[in-house]
Amino acid sequence: MNSDSKVVYLCGAGGKGNIGAEAITLAIIKLFQRRYGQVRFLVSAWYPDRMREVLSRIPGDFSILRQESLLGNPRSIAQADFFVICGDVSFSESVVSFLPLYYAMRTATANLVGRNVLFLGIEAEKLSRFSNLLGLRWLADRQSNVVVLRNEESLFNVSRIPMRRARLLLGCEPTLTLEKDDVLGFDCPDRCLAPSKLRVGFGIRDYFTMPFKVQLLSGKLRRRDMPTGEGNGIMRRVVEFTAEIADFMAQRYDAQIIFVPHHYLPEKERVIRPDAEVAKTIIERMQVAKDVVVMEDCLHPFTVINIYKELDVVFSMRHHANAFGFWNHVPTFGYDIHPKLRAFFNQIGRGDMLLDPCATDMSEVYAKIDRAVRKRESLSRELNASLEVLVRQMNASLDVALRSAKCESPFT
Repeated sequence: MNSDSKVVYLCGAGGKGNIGAEAITLAIIKLFQRRYGQVRFLVSAWYPDRMREVLSRIPGDFSILRQESLLGNPRSIAQADFFVICGDVSFSESVVSFLPLYYAMRTATANLVGRNVLFLGIEAEKLSRFSNLLGLRWLADRQSNVVVLRNEESLFNVSRIPMRRARLLLGCEPTLTLEKDDVLGFDCPDRCLAPSKLRVGFGIRDYFTMPFKVQLLSGKLRRRDMPTGEGNGIMRRVVEFTAEIADFMAQRYDAQIIFVPHHYLPEKERVIRPDAEVAKTIIERMQVAKDVVVMEDCLHPFTVINIYKELDVVFSMRHHANAFGFWNHVPTFGYDIHPKLRAFFNQIGRGDMLLDPCATDMSEVYAKIDRAVRKRESLSRELNASLEVLVRQMNASLDVALRSAKCESPFT
């Protein structure tokens, strides 16, 4: 164990009520804690109270800051050895159109005070806005900066910007690097799970078709498409498709259907419907809703990860529901509705586990499901082998990043 004391500034920690984004923050914290004897974290979070609650059960030295303005907090940043951007979709225009420019500008302060900038385990979509490309090219592209992408498609998209001075490395989704000991003590609330049934989990979200608009005066996000999401054709089909799969699993396998919410915000801050509300919409469409469970909102991220350990099969349109299932070696089907999901399944070598929710012929979908249920033990072993490869890849890339910043990793 390296006894060096380090200070890590985490920028963009936690999402807007999103369990997956919170899990990324925790995974990154664990990555640094495993490498250095003493680490102090300055955590700049979108929701400080929620992040304080999440971190209260994690050992470590944490100072929680509110996610600040573009050029804010230079004194805290100057204290850090690393300025780490841990935003889930830092290089994305599909959530907030200027998000890459925002994060590029956040690196400006760190670069001015001579801090090392590390984009760690991020998703990078294909970018088209000139302002985003310009910001990344001239603000974030520095020799002292390292960008660790979580899949090959993200690496390709960033290389096309192009970013020539920053070091680009291939890693993986950060939550996949968690170790079993990390989630001990965060027990799944299994009182509602049937012990003798096939347990089928669903990770569902409200689907939006346009980036959110930022209201400058209030700083809040506003939806541009239909207010509830029910008006767009893809969301209607997702609801029908999911209800059909749930009915199929209940009728064919007498399965228990379990919806696992990943997103929740109080009504006054809500931009999209909470996952639990979307689940209720699906349940209303089901024909065989005899044993259906909707898990609690706002559980600790590690508790949510442990829920997936108790499942036998997972269906999801959420990236982190797929990642949590994969981490637990549970056969997981993804909805092929977003490049992020396709990139994930291609990376783990399971493109055959993608499902088209707009499919009109369900017979092929059901055949895929039957094969997965029948072979789930061998599938689990294959997923475990794939996971080990990705974790080694991520750890190796992070060690390279730390060496390049002259902050040696203890495992190199």
